[in-house]
Amino acid sequence: MHRSLLATMGLFSFIFGSCSKKSDQTVIDIDAKKKVGVIETQAPELRESVSSRFHPGQIWEFTPPVGQPNARLTILRVEEGAKSGKFVHIAISGVSYGDGHSSIPHLPFSEDAISKSVTRLERDTGPVPEYKDGYNQWREAFDSGKGGVFTIGVTEAYETVTGALPKKK
Repeated sequence: MHRSLLATMGLFSFIFGSCSKKSDQTVIDIDAKKKVGVIETQAPELRESVSSRFHPGQIWEFTPPVGQPNARLTILRVEEGAKSGKFVHIAISGVSYGDGHSSIPHLPFSEDAISKSVTRLERDTGPVPEYKDGYNQWREAFDSGKGGVFTIGVTEAYETVTGALPKKK
């Protein structure tokens, strides 16, 4: 994983630490107006989902961030838990940010957020990029009740993540 992206994950740990609690979930707010994601405070068992319209290897178009017309998302993994619903792990490619980065190797989302974000299936099957380091880091945080998933759109999440990175000098 990119060093600056790892630093961003530390920033999100700070954000996660200042969340408001609702029942078995913690809501993550960047500002008071926008719910960014949800953390399960009692981490459920997760298993790979076979009942989702999303599956590993798919490449989807989504409404791209400003100035990123080639942005695409690749489905890496789909999981579900009894209480938590379905989580879709994605990579974003075809972007340019920071010090020359062209992808984000792992971001976790609710299935609903992905469904609302995608606009067209570009490819139904294909290779899945390497994502295990980012996934394992997320899973460790998730299992300890400190990691969550984005519930906002993919474009908003991209802007949130890249906006938190140090600016190019």
